[in-house]
Formats: sequence, C-alpha cells, structure tokens
Amino acid sequence: MRDAFLLGAAECVIAGPEYERVLPVVVLEQIRRWRALLERGAVEQRLRRLEHLNDAIVRAIPAALAVLGPDARVVEVNPEFARAFAVDAAKAAGASLEEILPPGLLPRERLLGLLREATVREVELRVSTPSPGRGAAARSFDVRLARLDDEGRLLLVLWDVTEAEQLNRRLAELKRYNENIIQNMNSALLVVDREGRIAFANPTAEGILRGKLADLRGRSIWEWLSDTPRGRELLERTLREGIRFRGAETVITHPSGQVVPIGISCAPLQGANGRRIGAVAIFQDLSEIKELQRHVSQTERMASIGQLAAGVAHEINNPMGFIHANLCQMAEYLSDLRRLWERVGELQTAIVTGRTDQIRAQSEKLAALSAEVDSDFVFADFAKALRESQEGSERIRHIVQDLRQFSRNDSGDRVLADVTECLDSTANIVGTMMKHTVVLRKEYEELPRIRCYHMQLKQVFMNLLVNAFQAIQERVGSSGETGEICLETRRRPGGIVVVVSDTGIGIPPENLPRIFDPFFT
Repeated sequence: MRDAFLLGAAECVIAGPEYERVLPVVVLEQIRRWRALLERGAVEQRLRRLEHLNDAIVRAIPAALAVLGPDARVVEVNPEFARAFAVDAAKAAGASLEEILPPGLLPRERLLGLLREATVREVELRVSTPSPGRGAAARSFDVRLARLDDEGRLLLVLWDVTEAEQLNRRLAELKRYNENIIQNMNSALLVVDREGRIAFANPTAEGILRGKLADLRGRSIWEWLSDTPRGRELLERTLREGIRFRGAETVITHPSGQVVPIGISCAPLQGANGRRIGAVAIFQDLSEIKELQRHVSQTERMASIGQLAAGVAHEINNPMGFIHANLCQMAEYLSDLRRLWERVGELQTAIVTGRTDQIRAQSEKLAALSAEVDSDFVFADFAKALRESQEGSERIRHIVQDLRQFSRNDSGDRVLADVTECLDSTANIVGTMMKHTVVLRKEYEELPRIRCYHMQLKQVFMNLLVNAFQAIQERVGSSGETGEICLETRRRPGGIVVVVSDTGIGIPPENLPRIFDPFFT
C-alpha cells in the first residue's frame, strides 16, 4: 500500500512544472483517498458482520418471520416460519399468506384490513386457529405487523404462544382451585410475616379472630396469643428456626377477654430465594369438640356408674337393711319406754298425794315393769342401734357424695385439685363391686394440690381400677381366692406419681406397645 501510494504521488507531480508546490497537495489528496478506502473497507466489514449477525438471529429466533412485498405476497420466511407451518422456505416465496397459514388463522378480510393498517402504524394482536376437534388443541399466536421500508414491504412476526397460553390457563385454574380450597376450608389459615404481622387470613380465620382481612392485615398475631405461652412459643420457633408443628393445642384470647381453644399447626413460609419470609398457621376452633368431649366424658362416667350400679346398690342396701331393722327394734323399745314413762307418771301422782301406801304400790309396779321390759338392756341396745344407724347413714352419705362428685359435669378447665382425693373417692365407688374379690391397699403420701383436669383424671382412675379388677377376676376365676390392688401416690420433683398395680393376669407383651391406642382393649 505504501509503495502504491508513493508511486501514485510521483506520477502526479512528474508532469507538472511546479513540482515543489504541487507535491504536498498531491500527497494530502492521496492520504485522504487512502483513508476513505480504509474507512469504506471497515464499514463494509462491519456491514458484513451485521448481516451475518442478523442472519443468525433470524435463523435462531423462536418466532416465525415473513417479509411481505407491497402486493402482500411472501418475499422470504425464516426457518422457524417454515417449521411452524410446515412449508418449504423456497416455495413460500411469492405465495400469499392464505396459502401457507393454517386455515382460519387470519381470514382474508381480516388479513387485508391488518395489512392496510400496518402501512400506517404497527399492529399487534393475538389470534387462534379454530378448534380442530377432539384429540387436538387449537393454536394461538401473537401477531405483529410492522412497515419495513418506503417501498411498502412489511415484516410479519408470529409468536406461537399456544404452550404459554395453556400454562397460563392451567396456572389460572390452579389459582382458582387453591383459592376455592383456602376460602372454603373449615380450618382457619393465617399467613404472618417474620415479625408476626398478619398478611392474609381466610374467611374461617376472619370468623375466629372476629375481623375482616382489611382490618386484620398488618396487626400483630400476638394480640391474640399474648396470654398463651404455648401457642406463642410454637409460632415464634417457626418464625425463628423454621420448625414445623402439627396438632398442638392452645387458646386465643379476644380483646373482650373471651378464650377460644384451638388446635394449631405451624410451618415456615419461604420466598423464591429459599429464605424464610414468615409462617403459615392453620388452626381450628375446638370449642365444639371440647364441648363434645365433655359430653362424651360425662356419658362414659355415667356408663361406668351403670356398670357399678349393682355393687353400689348392694353397698347402699346393707346399711339400709340394718338401719331399717334397728328402726323397727327401736320402735318396740319406744313402746316399752312409753309404758315405763306411764308408770313414772303414776308414781309422781302418788307422791303428790303424800299417801305412803300409794307411793309404795306405784313404786312396786314401776319396779315390776322395769324388770319385765329389762330397761337397762333396752336403754343400752337403743343407744347401740342409734349409733349403728348413724354409721350406716354416714356410709350411705359418703357413697352418694362420691357418686355425685364422679358424675358431676366437667367444666373442661384445669383447676387446682387434690389428686389423692380424686383417686380415693373413685376407689370408694369401684370398691363396692369388688369388695369380696379384691383387697384394696392404699399407700398415699401427702401431696400438694396441682392444676389438672380432675374429672378426666377420675375417669382414668376408674378405667384403671375396673381393668385391674377384671384382670384379677380372670386369674382367680371361681376358685374363691382374692387378689390385691395397690394404690400409691408419691411426690416427685416437678410433679407427682400415681401407681395402680394389681395381682391379675397382666398384659401380654405383644399388647404393651398399644395400650395407649384409642379404643384398643
């Protein structure tokens, strides 16, 4: 290039008479031409790169592209267009769109209107093929028509959005499905952020918390769990550590002070990056269930009393029998005492008259009657019968009192109670049915009163004692032997221990893992 430049410059100035003056001008002109040549080469190279890039983009882009001439016929199509509509790219050139597009995608009248509109402004719309019938799905496209140049050529772009539209429909269906479940589920669903502020509440949660979502959103859940350490601890651990909990029981407290028992499950809520952004709490109002449990517990207690009815009746009948016998005997004694009192009255009358012979006669009659009825024995036996009747009535009073306590309606609340008294009063009731078969041994330590569900404890003690009695019956049969049930209460650090042991047949080893399964017997 340098040699050609020097040669050209020399030739330009050899012919001229003013060599020195012309040579710089010629050199500068050659430099300008050389620079223009270089710049044109660079531009051409850049254009070739852009053409290659454009060609690569057109071939790789996942959209069907077609260039239309002024007569609305196809000039060329990209590979995706040929693939999407199953046409030969070479044969597509010169064809009308109606010939190569699926039937019904762009009807002629509509296509002509779009082509006219595209000469003025860019056109965008979504079109679909008519439903092809069973076993096949309609196809949907986003269409874009834009003017390319002043010669009237247009660019047609068709994006196949069939799959995206199906996914959007499926997503919308899933959203409606989940929304229906959440809105109509019997359980309350609550979403809280990391600080415990309510972000969402379904209608059931609105009912339990007594407020609409618009009023609840942003409020702290601790307003309802402030007085319930158990519920607050579970939710705080879920928010802090991401721990899941299921089926825990706690209570919520309304601003009015009303307490509602609930069963709550907690799970962490994670964002798109996997970080915890809050928690989901699902809970149920257990008020009706607790009330039903109280009714069931009451029914079970009454059924237990029904099972013990024969023993209780016998236990009451015995003291009633000797009370009745004593009352009959005391009625006879009262008749004899009335006769003695009449003689005493006659003696008093004689003493008033002052006549010695009458006083002596009445005294002899009183002494004879006293000897006849054996007054010393009557007085002593009367007092004995009275004491026995009092003891019998006291025994009946205790039985009735224990029955009344056992059959009392359960409030369902934890109260301070004497566990030893709960065990002993229940043992007194059950003891009436097994006094001839079982010896009850009681070893009670002095225990503090504890907060517990005392009526439910009584039912547990009742079940344990009846089971122990049945186990002894099964062992001794009709042999006439007796068994023993031992009741023990012990004080331990942090609580108390109640032990019920018996000399029955015991529990088979294979049944031990199931003794706490509901309804297993």
